[in-house]
Amino acid sequence: MPPISQTPRADARSPAPFPIPRPEYPRTRWWLLLLPLALLLASVSVITGAAELPKIIYVRPVPNNDDVLLQQGTSGVNNAAKLYRLQASTLESQPTRAGRQQQLDNAVQQGAGIVVVMGIEFKEILDKVARQAPQTRFLILEHCIDNAASNITCITFRESEASYLAGMQAALASSSGKIGLIGASNTALRQKNSAAFANGARAAKPAISVHEPLWVEGAQPFNDPPRAEALTKTMLGDGVDVIWAAAAGSNPGIFKALTPQSRAKAIGSGVNQCMQAPGRVLDNVEVHADTAIVLAVGLLANGSTASRFDFGLKEGAVALTALGLDAAYSECEILRQRPLLLKLRETGSAIASGKLKVD
Repeated sequence: MPPISQTPRADARSPAPFPIPRPEYPRTRWWLLLLPLALLLASVSVITGAAELPKIIYVRPVPNNDDVLLQQGTSGVNNAAKLYRLQASTLESQPTRAGRQQQLDNAVQQGAGIVVVMGIEFKEILDKVARQAPQTRFLILEHCIDNAASNITCITFRESEASYLAGMQAALASSSGKIGLIGASNTALRQKNSAAFANGARAAKPAISVHEPLWVEGAQPFNDPPRAEALTKTMLGDGVDVIWAAAAGSNPGIFKALTPQSRAKAIGSGVNQCMQAPGRVLDNVEVHADTAIVLAVGLLANGSTASRFDFGLKEGAVALTALGLDAAYSECEILRQRPLLLKLRETGSAIASGKLKVD
């Protein structure tokens, strides 16, 4: 990396903050509105070449595929690069431990100031790489490492906030008075989200019946639509008519089981899935990894050396599709129920402002 004029802050306990310009930290997803200005400033700045810009590199755990969340990693580092005058690139790993290790090493050797990774696959190998590259700041999404090197920052999401809203929506949209959740794997995080879902449902409708969560599990819990379809049929047989489909790549199996005869609906997860199953998906609990990456890089640019950043509704890192700026184009069924939407918007605002605690 080329010499810089800014002198890093001395800190015996933490590595120096990433040495890049320090524009004002964008507090919400309105950072998108700053992109045209950032591009204009970049066009008139005296820059001798892209090779002189600090580097931010995203290392994917697998080759490029249709995983939307992983794709957000690339868009996140690209957007951060535009805002903070960085040079962005993405390295695709072979789906093995050795392949991921190699690409982490490549990112360091290429002189990355920030390396971004996403996926539990990196949890066991990142710490060693980080300790061998103290000049590099590493960002890992969702999977924090115990006693991690001081140059690792994990990004976590307050998914329980959106989970609470999903529970409210499910309860208010249910005709049978029975709702449920089908998840991929029964982890501590998913249990927390499941509890928030149930709490939100009971806050909206105290008499609601919340089915015990069903988990896909097995060898491929995140990509087993047939197993998810079978679980959905079981839940429908128990009278559930609104299901939170929180099973990642297994969700298509849930949507498939929601036949017109069942009259049941689903709430999708991760991204907008309303278009994947028209008429069967009410709404979605979205996670915006791209937003989180931009916010995290902004904090680093302002000198933060924190070991963890936590983002939720307030920051726009988690959301319901129906409450987003582009909701009108989402094709989500919940848009037909305006009174319900107003209730969700009111509750979402209370959570974002801190007036309502869901944990």
